[in-house]
Amino acid sequence: MRFPLVPSDAHDTPAARQLAHGFRQLEFSEPLESEFRKTFRLKLLPWVRGGFAVLAVLALLLWIADQLQLETALLPLSALLRLGTMLPLALLGIGITFVAARTQSPIARWTTILLVAIAVTAILLDWYVARAGSTFVFSGLAAVLIVGPLALGLRFWPAVDTAGALALAAIATVAFAGWPANQVVIYALVLLTVVAGGAAASYAIEHAIRVAWLESLVIGHLGERDGLTGLFNRRMFDGFIGRVWEQSIEDKSLIVLMLVDVDNFRRYNDRFGLQAGDECIRRVAGAVAACALRPLDFCARYSGIQFAIVLANPDRLYAEEVPRRVRQAVAELEIPHPDSPNGRDVTVSVGVALTVPRAIDSREAFIELAQLALREAHEQGGDRVQAKESESSLVQTGMFTAEVALEATPQ
Repeated sequence: MRFPLVPSDAHDTPAARQLAHGFRQLEFSEPLESEFRKTFRLKLLPWVRGGFAVLAVLALLLWIADQLQLETALLPLSALLRLGTMLPLALLGIGITFVAARTQSPIARWTTILLVAIAVTAILLDWYVARAGSTFVFSGLAAVLIVGPLALGLRFWPAVDTAGALALAAIATVAFAGWPANQVVIYALVLLTVVAGGAAASYAIEHAIRVAWLESLVIGHLGERDGLTGLFNRRMFDGFIGRVWEQSIEDKSLIVLMLVDVDNFRRYNDRFGLQAGDECIRRVAGAVAACALRPLDFCARYSGIQFAIVLANPDRLYAEEVPRRVRQAVAELEIPHPDSPNGRDVTVSVGVALTVPRAIDSREAFIELAQLALREAHEQGGDRVQAKESESSLVQTGMFTAEVALEATPQ
C-alpha cells in the first residue's frame, strides 16, 4: 500500500479532486476508476440478482398477458418464448450471480449476453405478431428494457448501448415484418421513451453511487489524518507499525522508528501564542514528512509536538540519512525562536531505534527504545540525532541491555 506523504487536507486527495472536477462521463481518472469497479463489482451483485429475478417474474406475467391479448394461434409460440426461453435465461442469470459471489469473478459480459438473449425472445414474438397483422396492448420488449439496467448492475453506458441497440433492432424488425407505418411509429415511440427514461434513471443512480463512494473515501481520509498537520494520526501509526513489525519478523528485515520532537516548544508557545504554535507545528510536519522519500515510508503525528517516521527494510545508508535530513530540513525553515538555547530558530531532536525483530520480541519495547533515544537527545541539549540499535533477541519489554551503536550526532 502506498501512503501519500502530507496532504494538508482532504482536498489534496485523488477522491476529493475528482469530486471537485466532476465526472459527467461517469468515469474517474485512474487509478480511482479501477478501484471503483473492483469495489462495486461484488456490491452490485444483489442488484443484478434482483434484476434477473424481476425478469423471471416478468416472463410469467407476460405469458399471462399474452393469453389475454394475442390470437389463439400465437399462444403456443408465447409459451415457448416466455416460459421455455425467457424464464430459464432469467433463472440462469440468478445462478450466475451466486457463482460470482463465491468466486469473486466478473460477470458483466455474461449478464449482457443473457439480457440480450431475453430481449431477442421478446423481439421474436413481436415479429411474429407483426407478420400475423395482429396488435398488442403492451410489448414484452418494453418491459425487458425497463428492467434491463438492474440486470446490468445499474451501469449507465452498458444500459444505454444495449437498450438502444435492442430498441432499434426491434423497430426495424416489426417494420420489416409488415406492420402499418402508424403502428410502427407508436411501437417506436414506446420503446424510445422506455430507453430514454431508463437511461436517465441509470445515469442518476450511477452518478449518486459514484459520488457516495468518493465521499466515503474523503471521509475515510479525514478519519486517518491529524486535523492540524494532515499527517496520519496516532491510530494509523499504531496499525501501520504493527503490520510492518510482523512483516519484518517474517522477512528477517530491518525496521527503523524515528521520533521527532520540537525543542523548547513550550517557550515558543509562551512567546508567540497558540496560533503561531499551531502554524509552527504545521510547517515542521511538512518538513519532516518530505524527508520520507520511499513509497512505503510512513510519517505520522505521534503526539502533540512529536512526529514519527517508520522505515520498513531500509538499507543502512538510507536509515542514517533520513534523521539527519529531518534535522536539516527543519533548520532550513528558519522559524524564529529567540528563546531557544540552541540558537535563534526552531530545532528538533530525533530519537532513532533500529532492530531486526523476531517473534519473541516486543513491539512496545521497540517504541520505548526510540523514546529513550529521544530523551537522551534532549538531555544532551537537543538539536541532534540520537540512535539506538538493539539485537533482536533482547528487544523485550523494559530490557535494553544489548543496546549497541549508541550514537549522538550533533550537526
